[in-house]
Amino acid sequence: MAVPLESATVKSNLPLTLTRATLLIGAVLLASCQNVQKKPPAPPPEPVKEVWKYPGEWTGGDKAITHIRINVDTQRATLYHGDEVVGWTYVASGIISYPTPTGEFKILEKVKDKVSNLYGKGYDVGGKLVNSDFKQGRDVLPAGGKFIAAPMKYFMRLTGDGVGMHIGLISKPGRRASHGCIRLPSKMAPILFAHTSVGTPVSITGNGPDYKTYLAQSAAKAKDNAAKYAAAKKKLEDAAAAATAATSLAPDDPNGPTPTPAGTPATSPAAPSPAPATPVEEVKPAVPATPAPTPGTVQ
Repeated sequence: MAVPLESATVKSNLPLTLTRATLLIGAVLLASCQNVQKKPPAPPPEPVKEVWKYPGEWTGGDKAITHIRINVDTQRATLYHGDEVVGWTYVASGIISYPTPTGEFKILEKVKDKVSNLYGKGYDVGGKLVNSDFKQGRDVLPAGGKFIAAPMKYFMRLTGDGVGMHIGLISKPGRRASHGCIRLPSKMAPILFAHTSVGTPVSITGNGPDYKTYLAQSAAKAKDNAAKYAAAKKKLEDAAAAATAATSLAPDDPNGPTPTPAGTPATSPAAPSPAPATPVEEVKPAVPATPAPTPGTVQ
């Protein structure tokens, strides 16, 4: 039986159609596998972090420091001679509640053996430490107590109200720690002091108030400190008055002195009787001695 032409054509094209379909399915599966197996791109390598060894480094020899740049975020200062970096040092600037002002400053004064006129330690009359963070005008010493000012050796003043650079404790390098000044390690402060002069520029950058804002904040703190001082002083005075009252007798206490009846003239207390005089010993003249008998005389 003869096969129709149309049927023959379909049969002849069938293997080709299947082949194309197979290739298409294979391509789809391959693409799917590639998409599944494709890995995300590797992250870029982290930048190499520069290691800074405490407390700092000086490479300037006898060169002068012509500019200091302090970053309160990294708590480090970079020292320059012109455009040349001649050293660096860790610092400890003011904590958030007592920030170091940022901006452009100059060294206004240099005092090698300065002490603070505000901060120090408070001791009681017996010499016991009662306040390790004592501040004049804010805290009150107990009666008979003593204030010992905090040392600020190698002080380099930056502002008229007392912010400056000086030796100070840096127990945790990289963290803020001061009341606003810039603390320096004991090994680096003498270097900065020796290689700077009055007028050396100091740039302070990072997260902190500008000097105008800093002054406004300082004024508000001064007002708050005055209120704290008044409250602390009154509390101390009230405690002293209470202690006096506790040891005093009431006017009607039977153990107190006998009150003088009204209208009785005040009399002076009787004078004490004089002590009896010591009797004077009578001195009698010496009795002459009996003469010795003459030999041969009968007594």
